[in-house]
Amino acid sequence: MGEKTIKISARDVNVHYGDTHSIKDVNVEIGDKTVTAFIGPSGCGKSTFLRCLNRMNDTIDI
Repeated sequence: MGEKTIKISARDVNVHYGDTHSIKDVNVEIGDKTVTAFIGPSGCGKSTFLRCLNRMNDTIDI
């Protein structure tokens, strides 16, 4: 068992909608052959974070 291979890495992710700071300083590393789940209450930013990772938020006009 050697080094962990990182397939997805995100550091210091921040998302703002106008004056609202929706996501603040999120860091995540997801390794090779890893199943990862983002869990939390409604409205906590799970979908927003995933949209940010795949750059879907780049198309939102604020």
